[in-house]
Amino acid sequence: MSPCRLKIILMAAMAHGSVRAATVPGEELYRREVLPVLSEYCYDCHGDGMSKGDFALDKFKSYSELLKDRKFWDGVREHVTTHVMPPEKKAKPTQEQRDLIVNWIDDTVMAVDPARPDPGHITLHRLNRAEYNNTVRDIFKIDSRPADRFPTDDSGYGFDNIGDVLSVSPLLMEKYLRAAREIVQEGVWLRPADRVVIEKHGGQFNGSTGTSTAKDNVRWFYSDAAADAWVEIPAEARYRVTLRLTAQQCGSEKAGYELLLDGKPLRSGEVREEFDPGAPNDHWERIAWDQTLAGGKHKFTLRFTNDFSNPGDPDPNRRDRNLALESLVIHGPLQSRPMRASPYVAEVFGDQPVAPLTYELHGEDFDSGAGVNEFNEDSAFMATDGFIRRSIEIPADGRYRLRVKVRPEQAGKESVRLGFKFGGADLGSREVKGKTREVQRLTFDAALKKGVQDLQISFLNDFYDEKNKADRNVGIERVTLEGPLPGQEALTDGEWRRIVERAGLKLFRRPVDEAGKEKLLALVRRVLADGSSPIETIGVVTEAMLCSPKFLFRGDARPGGPEEKGVVPVDEFSLASRLAYFLWSSCPDDELLRLAARGELRKDFEAQVRRMIGDRKSRALTENFAGQWLQLRDVGLVGPDQRRFPDFTGKLAFDMKRESEIYFEHILRGNRSALEFLDSDYTFLNERLSRFYGIGSVKGSDFEKVSLAGTPRGGILTHGSILTLTSHPTRTSPVKRGKFLLENILGTPPPPAPQNVPPLEEARRGQQLRGTLRQRMEQHRADPTCASCHAFLDPVGFAFEHFDAIGRWRDTDNFEAIDASGQLVTGQKFDGQEALRKLLVDAKKKDFIRSLTENLLVYALGRGLDYNDKPFKDEIIRRAGESGYKLQEMILAVAQSVPFQKMRAEDVKNVAEK
Repeated sequence: MSPCRLKIILMAAMAHGSVRAATVPGEELYRREVLPVLSEYCYDCHGDGMSKGDFALDKFKSYSELLKDRKFWDGVREHVTTHVMPPEKKAKPTQEQRDLIVNWIDDTVMAVDPARPDPGHITLHRLNRAEYNNTVRDIFKIDSRPADRFPTDDSGYGFDNIGDVLSVSPLLMEKYLRAAREIVQEGVWLRPADRVVIEKHGGQFNGSTGTSTAKDNVRWFYSDAAADAWVEIPAEARYRVTLRLTAQQCGSEKAGYELLLDGKPLRSGEVREEFDPGAPNDHWERIAWDQTLAGGKHKFTLRFTNDFSNPGDPDPNRRDRNLALESLVIHGPLQSRPMRASPYVAEVFGDQPVAPLTYELHGEDFDSGAGVNEFNEDSAFMATDGFIRRSIEIPADGRYRLRVKVRPEQAGKESVRLGFKFGGADLGSREVKGKTREVQRLTFDAALKKGVQDLQISFLNDFYDEKNKADRNVGIERVTLEGPLPGQEALTDGEWRRIVERAGLKLFRRPVDEAGKEKLLALVRRVLADGSSPIETIGVVTEAMLCSPKFLFRGDARPGGPEEKGVVPVDEFSLASRLAYFLWSSCPDDELLRLAARGELRKDFEAQVRRMIGDRKSRALTENFAGQWLQLRDVGLVGPDQRRFPDFTGKLAFDMKRESEIYFEHILRGNRSALEFLDSDYTFLNERLSRFYGIGSVKGSDFEKVSLAGTPRGGILTHGSILTLTSHPTRTSPVKRGKFLLENILGTPPPPAPQNVPPLEEARRGQQLRGTLRQRMEQHRADPTCASCHAFLDPVGFAFEHFDAIGRWRDTDNFEAIDASGQLVTGQKFDGQEALRKLLVDAKKKDFIRSLTENLLVYALGRGLDYNDKPFKDEIIRRAGESGYKLQEMILAVAQSVPFQKMRAEDVKNVAEK
């Protein structure tokens, strides 16, 4: 060392305190070993009166002052670890000297007391769009994705679930209000129980005896023949059975039929209608009745019972008697049944009744009483004054509500008028004032007795205008009977309290406190007092809860145990929420909430993490974590030049993205080593991508695992998705590819590009540039302004030059051989991307695991990291190494880490005050 240099070191040492005065930790190491290295390699530009970039290493008046400026030394650390400094053409320290500086900064300037861990600040996280959609999906079992219409979420630290950047604007609040209404409309409902409709047309019957044939879905019976059809009845109940028959009549008898069920007679009679070949659709006879049928598979057999012919009949259409079957229709059940509730309503009401029993009828379930009535397509069409009727089994004495859905055809000065009688009582008449063919709904209340009661609907004012050909008619489409209606049996305040508790647990992800319950119950009472039904009431309450901060925000951790060294564990409901939004981007499911309520989640924690990763909802890790870490979300946004790359299509882009997603899921679900992201001998391809890569012989659209042995590909960096993302529309980009590897994979971002950098020369249309891209970029980086950045980016970027801008392999660039060799800033040399991949696994796996750990922690915690998190990162990395860097073990270690499981004791008071 030169005398001048030694003098500088001694002067700096005096400025920072003498050896005997050194009492602050790390000062001796700094004076004796760190400062000489800084002086040797850095002070030419950043010391001794020099402050290039307004950055001076000797600006501190004392060692104690030096220790306080963590931001300054964090910048030094970044420049040393990334080899940004010293710059090109300057003497550089050895790796051991760099490690010396970094370790001193970590252990002294950024020292953290491991005995007093700091879990970091708590941030209230607004649900981002993905979390909102997934939460709504899992609570209400709908997939309308209302958050897709919200403003785009801001991102921080590479992810869009960072609490500090997820603000709430007035516009977003309006969107929340609108979304809440839409969610309630779609997810909070009662509907009549499912109605079974089973139709077997004539062509589906198979001839068993005699002569019969099927034509145009109609089966014709030409002798005393029989035909069978099998029908699956879902459950034992009363059903409506309808036959549509016609016949070619002959002789004095009408055509006879018999319907058998499992070989036993069920119904028989004669067909009065006569088939008209000139109007084949107008002469079908409807034969309908109610029938109790057992559940299970049954054989229905239709027989023609009185075949007859008279060849001498002068009417050629009446010389042979034949039977024709258009269809057998079974629908029902026809009985009072509970309403079908949405999954959310069923869950929050539990065993408590939501609505009275319902008996639903379609128009075709009625029988004709008087007048001209036609039955088809679920409706009863009343063409003249007359009535339709049917018998209904009333389950118990009480008050019932009759709802009738009608579709009028208006004519003349009056509107359609209907009369109603039920159970011997006249319910009066109603005028149907709606427009022609516009659905109208009528409602009646009636006191009914238990037992079979007759319902009669009359058309009272048929009208036909001969001059204008205007005809007044009406169609009866649906009739619903609800009851007995609640009276004294209405839900009690205590029952509503339990309903509110169940809804609150689902929507707020923790039990509702007493004050919150009272507010919700007050809302329940107001809505009920306005005459609303229970389902309308829970809809209003749910809409209010969906607009509550307790639904829209997460992260309001509560203390769940005693304080120890300034830290307390979060309660298990907070832990369940943190875990669910980490692994699923959604709310905790019933099992997590149940374990949290029992205080058993931590006891079963590892098993729950494994269960959740195995659940299909963990695809959220692929979509939201990998989608942002690897930028896979952007694949659909790339637009390679179609003139240069006509093979690139939207379908191919989708396949590329799916390859990377399936690859990530394979490593995750199989608990494989995360190092396989850097290099592996397999991938997942379908036929289109297999042809594009020229690898394998996959057929069809499904993805299959394909060996990459003997091919130049391996690991995520050779996926078409990453290679296309890191290219320009017209050519490859070693800069983008190098930046992606350094920043996203190794966590060592390059220095920011200087301003006013001249662009690389591009070919204009009709112009052919000479030389490879590498040769042109070497000319570009000859400019000292450009050289500093490109020294970091180009070597690793050029390693992938054998892949073109859409990820295809090539041997030449611009008709010249590609040079894919290079050298890392840390000195390791490689020749091509295969050698680079091996080098990454061997020499850079610590950087990769550290980067992946940091990304997982940021994503899991929803906040950026600082030096207080270093012990937690180190512990996760240590555990990852013990497992061979298995991805599930890394995720488990993140979920078991102090910042994930605990909170600052000082934050407990803040929570209590809230």
